[in-house]
Amino acid sequence: MGRYKVISLDMFQTLANIQDRRAYVWKPILQRDYSEERALALGSMLLSSYQRLSSEIRSNGDFWTSKEIYTRSFQQVFKQHGVEFDPLQAVDILFAQHRLSTLYEDTERFLQQICAKYQVCIVSDTDELMLPDFYQNYPVTLFTSEMHRSYKNDSRNVMFREVIAHYGVEPVQIIHVGDTASDVLGAARAGITACWINREKAVWQQAVQPDYSVTSLVELYELL
Repeated sequence: MGRYKVISLDMFQTLANIQDRRAYVWKPILQRDYSEERALALGSMLLSSYQRLSSEIRSNGDFWTSKEIYTRSFQQVFKQHGVEFDPLQAVDILFAQHRLSTLYEDTERFLQQICAKYQVCIVSDTDELMLPDFYQNYPVTLFTSEMHRSYKNDSRNVMFREVIAHYGVEPVQIIHVGDTASDVLGAARAGITACWINREKAVWQQAVQPDYSVTSLVELYELL
């Protein structure tokens, strides 16, 4: 892998783990009705609503911020399940908990290692207000969907084209690492090497295959 000049990284579930913040999102929303089971169920419904709405927006060639999509998604979930809570306040809670996401055990060591040898960026389908600020301690460049009004896997592929233009290198000299199909498909469409980080050891379900699959950043660094 010595040919790479740029390492591009997804944020959530690649560098930072949002999953352990679920209770902190749903306890103030559900209050006396809170239970782990209900939080898990509603959280899953929220994510499904977000993904469905995001897909519709991409298909229409439009762009909504994460705040706008999550607001609509909370509205739908609350209406369907009789939750009396302000969707905008729920989004504020969700964003605050994203900012408090814990880093995976291998994140900081990995960033220290690669920042000494490569140009590094973070590419995230988020609003900036969602991002934990640890990345500011490293010489990395940030690309968000909010900045470029585009998603990693939309038909325009603006996010990855911006990465290529910023560094002025050939796409094959960039490797992008992320946990979702959007990471792999968007990078591959731009000619960027795509690496799927599969921390949960899931089964890949897309026709387009990632160039590499790893289960941790330690494994990725060994490949690099």
